[in-house]
Formats: sequence, structure tokens, C-alpha cells
Amino acid sequence: MPDASDRRVPKRKDTLTHEVTDTDEVVIYDGGGLQLLVLNDIAAGVWLMIDGIRSIDEITAEILNHLEAERATVTRDVLTFLDQLEQRKLIAWQEAS
Repeated sequence: MPDASDRRVPKRKDTLTHEVTDTDEVVIYDGGGLQLLVLNDIAAGVWLMIDGIRSIDEITAEILNHLEAERATVTRDVLTFLDQLEQRKLIAWQEAS
């Protein structure tokens, strides 16, 4: 599992992302068509910030700009979600530039 001091940056793999405007949900289809994930608004926000540029710390800071929560809690939740995405092979890691 990555940690907040990790110098790598998450990058999405081949997926199709659809934002459902009626429900504010984000749906992810993997490139092979084997997985379908429906994300809640926080997970969707993290997913949409995974751009191969933002670090774990930058993603966490952006969430904290919009949500009243403790940094440690948000960091833990972001790391857990990124770990789940990595296990499902929906993200890859690259070195920070």
C-alpha cells in the first residue's frame, strides 16, 4: 500500500468514466470490460483527480479544501481507495516529476 510520503503519482489505466448527472455518481468501466464500479462522491472526486500529475498529498489537500475532516482520516481513506484501485489494476504508479 502506498503511503502519504510516497513520491509516486497515481495514473489511470485504460478505463471509461461516465458521470451520471441525475445521481452525481461516477461509473468506471475497465478497459477489458470486466469490471464496473459505481463511486460515491468522495471516491469520484479522488478518481477524477487521478491524472498522472497530482500526488497523494495534493489529492488529499484538494479534498480537505471542500470537506471538513481531519487530514489523517482523509489521507488514510485516499490511500485505502488508491490501494483498492491498484489491486483492481485500474491505476498504475509513476515517479513524480
